Amino acid sequence: MTALLAALATALAAAPPAPSNPALERERVAIANELIGLGAAVQRDVERADGAALLARVPKNGLRCGARRIPRARVERDLANPKSWLHGMLFGGPGYTPITGGSRSLRAFFAEAREIAVLVGFQRDARAGPVGRPCLEYRAPNVPAPAFPLCFERRDGAWWFADSLYPCG
Repeated sequence: MTALLAALATALAAAPPAPSNPALERERVAIANELIGLGAAVQRDVERADGAALLARVPKNGLRCGARRIPRARVERDLANPKSWLHGMLFGGPGYTPITGGSRSLRAFFAEAREIAVLVGFQRDARAGPVGRPCLEYRAPNVPAPAFPLCFERRDGAWWFADSLYPCG
């Protein structure tokens, strides 16, 4: 497995300003530490092309995608279909065209990179309150990652994908 370097970053695009509240900062640090561990688990799932493990992190009501929702059943089909954009972006396949200079897939990124950093940041999201929505990104020197931040929300003590598996912008 690729060496995993854990890095903490609190400045993703549209991140909330640095909190002046020490309790809020401690909460963000605790969440970031949890997400670094989650990032290692997601990496293992992608390296094994384990769509079922990734689907287990998709809420029953699906994923937010801008103002709409992508049903969980569609996410399940897309994870299993090598021709889909989602399968291609995560595991490789003809449905995904990498950004110029990017890896063929997140799985290919993990295979190509020698050292991988997991960066955690917090994006503004009214549903997440003052802490913000925690997101993680994978980075490696000289190997552009194909994916955008993976964002999560906590429900019933577990971390679920909030959105961001599809390009919704």
